[in-house]
Amino acid sequence: MNKIAIRLCGGTILGALFGLLCFYGFTNNPHLDSSVQIYATWSFSNLIMWDLIANRSAIGFVVGLMGFITIHPLFGFKLPSFLRGFVIGSFISLTLAIGAAMGGNNEPIKTFWILTITGGIIGLIIDVILTKIAGQGADLK
Repeated sequence: MNKIAIRLCGGTILGALFGLLCFYGFTNNPHLDSSVQIYATWSFSNLIMWDLIANRSAIGFVVGLMGFITIHPLFGFKLPSFLRGFVIGSFISLTLAIGAAMGGNNEPIKTFWILTITGGIIGLIIDVILTKIAGQGADLK
């Protein structure tokens, strides 16, 4: 298996695992509002569970794909893997964060920032792991 495939498959698998971990944290939150509590169940029909898994898998896939970029395309500075992963994870989490903040909870701003920063941290972790395993930039050729 070549290094690009390792980055793409590994990133997607790590993202899905982080998605499951995020949903596990969601189900075990003692501070959930009663209106949200009904969504904190493990079920194949639970769209929040699948949304978390899909979002975190997308973070892993895009982080794996963007391993080619080691220089910032606009500003030209060297882009370390942890920064690249954090930015990608935060950006991809925006759709999840905006949807959750608009979902009628009591603290929409707090929810938005928690989901965005958590996505960034997940992207950071995935990118650092993938860079250690498969490399980045010119190493991928």
